[in-house]
This record gives sequence, structure tokens and C-alpha cells, in this order.
Amino acid sequence: VRIGWRPYRRLYSYVKPYRWRFILGIACGGAFGMIGSLMPLVLARVTSVIFKGGAPATAQQFAANAATLNTGPKMDSSIIWLCLAIPAAMTVRSLFSYGNAYYMNWVSNRAITDVRDELFTKMLHHSMDFFNRMHSGFLMSRITNDTRGMQAALSTVSSDLFKQPVTIISGVAVLLYMDWKFTLVTMVLFPSCLIPIAYYGKRARKAMQHNYDVLGQMVVTMQETFAGIRVVKSFAREKHQEDLFRRSNRLQFQSMMRIIRSMEAIGPLVEIIAAFGIGLALLYIYFANLSAARFIALNCGIVLLYEPIKTLSKMHVIVQQSIQATTEVFAIMDLRPTVQDAPNAQELRLCDGLIEFDDVTFRYASGVTDAVTELNLRVEPGKTYALVGASGAGKSTILSLILRLYDPTAGAVRIDGQDLRSLTQQSLREQIGLVTQETFLFHDTILSNIQFGRFDATKEEVYLAARTAFAHDFIMAQPQGYETIIGDKGCLLSGGQQQRLAIARA
Repeated sequence: VRIGWRPYRRLYSYVKPYRWRFILGIACGGAFGMIGSLMPLVLARVTSVIFKGGAPATAQQFAANAATLNTGPKMDSSIIWLCLAIPAAMTVRSLFSYGNAYYMNWVSNRAITDVRDELFTKMLHHSMDFFNRMHSGFLMSRITNDTRGMQAALSTVSSDLFKQPVTIISGVAVLLYMDWKFTLVTMVLFPSCLIPIAYYGKRARKAMQHNYDVLGQMVVTMQETFAGIRVVKSFAREKHQEDLFRRSNRLQFQSMMRIIRSMEAIGPLVEIIAAFGIGLALLYIYFANLSAARFIALNCGIVLLYEPIKTLSKMHVIVQQSIQATTEVFAIMDLRPTVQDAPNAQELRLCDGLIEFDDVTFRYASGVTDAVTELNLRVEPGKTYALVGASGAGKSTILSLILRLYDPTAGAVRIDGQDLRSLTQQSLREQIGLVTQETFLFHDTILSNIQFGRFDATKEEVYLAARTAFAHDFIMAQPQGYETIIGDKGCLLSGGQQQRLAIARA
């Protein structure tokens, strides 16, 4: 656990821009705990006035009380104010509870929003070999599920690790002040609460790791099924994908139940131990012959301690879950792209289009042989070239090297005499238009899909590009023309129409 606090310290760096709200939330939690601990004192004062003796009333006292009821009691205003002390204290306590919950959740949600932004940006700027290794479903799970686990570290854990100890310490202090013997008798069993916390915490830690892996696999199955739905239906493999999802879903259920068993078993065990503490307290009250008012106040203090102790008993499991999620997210953030801009990289502003491969050798990270070996190639501006070869001969690799999706293992790729590694990746790729064999379009309008090639293109330029790609006529035949939504990956268009939109985009 000590090692796991390192990601926590890093996570709290995202709280710095909002530290005043964070401090205010922590302060509200501390005030909540301190006011709650004062409730036994308030109750003792009120009950000592309200309960006027604990012995049965004599005949003379009963007659006097009856006479008072018949003539109507003279209510002392101080009694009214004293009785209002309890709801007043509870109102203030509830206001601090609300402030604690609101500010801690505001800060945690805002900080996690920043983490998600940075994580998505980091993923987006990774090199292609990163996406070759990492499945998109697991990456989606990191952004959605793991960041929710991180949020618990900033909201629930941060709040309870301060609020609940303050409540317990101040509550014990008040009880010691009221009756130190009663407090010691009651608290004698509380150290034994640490045994189930340590035991079930270890079990929960293992279940957490398994749960994240299984949850990621379930997201992978969904992502692959929806992304490849055409293939799934073409081969009539719906049942196969259903079985895969059901299996991962069942595994996720089983791992979640292991976590729940570990978390929820702690609470009842703590309550059982606490019940024995109450039994000892009752024995003490009997032998010490305490008044009813003092008994009510002391037991109120003990009961108020049970909830924070029970909450802290589950905190170990929540901490493990948060640490695991935080570690997974920061592990991705710490990865460095293999293809990076050089510190002195220049922008490619004007491009004639001369492409040269000088003794280029390249091997994929997972490959055992070179995809391209000592390749020398010259592509002159204004000419049209076709790369022809068997499957796996390196045609796609050559295009990937031109786009600098990868860097050569040896040799150099140049454009207009400049090594691609001396240029910024963005300026290089802005000079290249690409139409892939497998067309990918976004779930957006036709206009937005074409403008994806150049965001500052005017509508007239979009129309001209569409006409050049022989796409304008079928676009105008769509229900909303250029404003027509074309569905996931352009599924509402035919294959040929998708390719013509891709050509217009290029």
C-alpha cells in the first residue's frame, strides 16, 4: 500500500488549481465531525433538565402533576430554547455535511475532467506502434472506467480520511470528558476491528486487479463487435459474439461480487464487535448506577462513533481500487511516443513533392524480419506512380514511412531534400492527401466529413472538391444534401459513395 500512495500524490497535483475549494470541502468535513461529536454534550444538558429524576412518582407527586395539568403548566422559555438546541445543532451539522459533499465532488469531477483531457490527448499523440500494441477497447476503458476509480480517491477517500478520523477523535475526547471509565470499557473491543479489515482488504486488492482486466475485455468485445458489425453479420456470427460478451459479462459479475463480499463483510463484523461494546457499556451503567440522562447521552456518543468507524473499515478496499485505477492511467501517461518531433524541427510550409528513400530499412516492433530492406526510391513531382507487389511486400509500409507514422530503422526518407525527422509531423501531414482502401468516415454531416481534410475550407471549396470527386450529384440527392448525417463510418452510403467522399476529403 505504501508504494501505491505515489500515484495518489501525483493525482493530487491536479487539485492545485482548485485547492481553495478543496480546502473548503475538507474544512466543512472537519466541522461536520466536530459538531457531531458535541451532540452527547448537548443531549446530556437537555435530558438532565427534561428528565426530572428517574424514580417512580409518589401519590402526592402524581396528584401535584395532575393539578398542574388541569390548571395548565407555565412553560419556561429557557426550556423551549434548550429543546431547540438539538435540531439547531443537527441543522448546522447537515449544512456542513452538504458543503463537504458538494465541494469535494466539484473538485474531484473537475480534476478528473482535466485528467481525461490529458489522457486522451496523450493517447492521440502516440505513435502507431502504440495503437498496434494497445487495444482500443482497453484504451476506452482507461478513459471511462479507470478515471471513475480515480475520482473516488479525490472525493470519497480524501473526504473520509479527514472527516471520519476527526469525528472519531473528537467524539472519543468528548466521551472521555463525560466519563472516562465508561469510554475505556466501551472502546476495549475496537482494536479487534482491524483484523477483518486487514484480512478482507487483502482479498479485495486481488479482486480489484482481476475486475479491471475483465471489465476491459468486456469493452473490447463490444468495441470490436460494433466496429466490425458488417463482418459479423456477413458471416452470421451474431451468436459467437453474444457468447463472447456473455462470458466476459459473467466474469465481470463474479469479480464484482468478490469485491462486494470483501467490502460488505467488514461492516457486519464491525457492528457485531460494536454490539459487544454496547453490552459492556450497559453492564458498567448498571454497576455505576448512572442516571437516565447520562445513560442516553453516553450511548448517543457511542452510536455516533460506529458510523465513522464502519466507514473507515471499508476505506482500505476503496483505497486499493483507486490506487489500481490511478496506476493504470498514469502508466499510459508516462509512455513516450517513439515518433517525436525533434527539438529544432521546422515546419514544411511549401512542398514540391520530391520524395526520396535512401537505403531505408524498417522492421515493425513485433516483426522478426524486415518489412523493407535497403530501399532506394525516388518519386518525382508531377508524376503518377503505382507500387505493385505481393501481399506483405511492403507497399503499405512505404506509405506509412512517407507519412512518418514510423521512423526508419536505418536510412532516411526525404521530402524536397529534407529528412522527415527534421520536420514537424503536423506540417508534413498537412501536405499529404490520403485515400485508404478501407474508407473511414465519421458519424457526422457530409459537409463536416469533407471539411475534415481542411477545416478552414469554405462551402464553395467543399462543393468544388465534391464535384472533382464526382460526388456532388449523389450528395444533392440526399435528404438534406450536404447536411445529411451519414451514420457510423458512413454506413448510410454505398461503398462507392464512401470512397468518393474520401477522395473529396483528400
